[in-house]
Amino acid sequence: MSGCSIRNICMLIALLVLSSVSRGASGDVEIPWQMFRHDPRHTGLSPYSGPKEGMLRWKFLTAGNVTSSPVIGLDGTVYVGSEDGNLYAITPEGESKWSFSTQEGITSSPALGTDGTVYVGSRDKRLYAIRADGGLRWSFETGDSIVSSPTIAPDGTIYIGSSDYKLYALDQGGKLKWDYRVPSPISSSVCIGLDGTIYFGTNGGVLFALDPGGGLKWSKRFGREVYASFSSPAMGSDGNIFIGSENGRVYGLTHQGEVVLRIQSGKAIQCTPALGRDGTIYFGSYDRNFYAVKKEGALKWSFETEGWIESSPAVDAQGAVYFGTGGWDKTRGNIGRLYALDSGGKPLWAFEAGDWIESSPAIGPDGTLYVGSNDNYVYAIGAPSATR
Repeated sequence: MSGCSIRNICMLIALLVLSSVSRGASGDVEIPWQMFRHDPRHTGLSPYSGPKEGMLRWKFLTAGNVTSSPVIGLDGTVYVGSEDGNLYAITPEGESKWSFSTQEGITSSPALGTDGTVYVGSRDKRLYAIRADGGLRWSFETGDSIVSSPTIAPDGTIYIGSSDYKLYALDQGGKLKWDYRVPSPISSSVCIGLDGTIYFGTNGGVLFALDPGGGLKWSKRFGREVYASFSSPAMGSDGNIFIGSENGRVYGLTHQGEVVLRIQSGKAIQCTPALGRDGTIYFGSYDRNFYAVKKEGALKWSFETEGWIESSPAVDAQGAVYFGTGGWDKTRGNIGRLYALDSGGKPLWAFEAGDWIESSPAIGPDGTLYVGSNDNYVYAIGAPSATR
């Protein structure tokens, strides 16, 4: 057997391991949307079909902007943070199950352990581990606010970045395994590679790659100038990493840090790209356009919206994409829309919220889509009869 074939087989095995991270210990259950961007590779790719119509099922009111992105548990419970400082657990019917209060706002998106523990960061400098019944398991204090979203590795390690310039690796009991200091705050969420490599960006525009023990493998600055990056990296099935930048580009890099793709939009890209099953790269820009780009870098299609796009897209089983926008109308003030486009970029529907949508949508097994808005609501979109 050739070396190339062996490498291909190893890559496939690693991919299968990572794709099963959302499954329980027995391997027979799957958490519908486990963490920010669905999975540790941050693909934004769901195994379920999303809503075909933009019908409102319910909306849930909090006391602050909802820029946190929802996650969905095994029983259909929706977990999401609010800038009112609370993490909310919402039933599939839109009723409050419980809420957990922190000392500052929550913009971090939660992550779900296979045992039902909910992990979320807060601007009060702490990462919280909350039981499925809403009680506190433990908290871990960092040196500054946390806006990064936690990522759970296949071995159960929890990774979280902080504005104190450090990335932290914790075990499931909340004990520090290691930390790694960088030159600027971390808003990015960790993406875990096929070989366990840890990728994350910094607000100073540098992408870091660490080994699972916290050692530096490489770092990459984009261009001669410092371009901030609030996008999180995402990894394709071929092992390439994609990340947006304030300079208006999405970069594609190999797992060794070589830049192999530059996609220019013209204005800042703060969302995390989604990666389709065929390798298509999906992302929105502050230039008010949403893009679908072939993995080789050629444009497949683009769709113009009425506002800037910070919401990271979700891709369903049929290749439809869902994302939010933020805009302003001279008569109504701030407005936000949730868009659904088919795999060819044609609009399926649009749903209007009362304010910007910076939150990223999550797709449930019954086809319901959940997203937050700066109008303080969490929305559930989709016909009650929607099926998997």
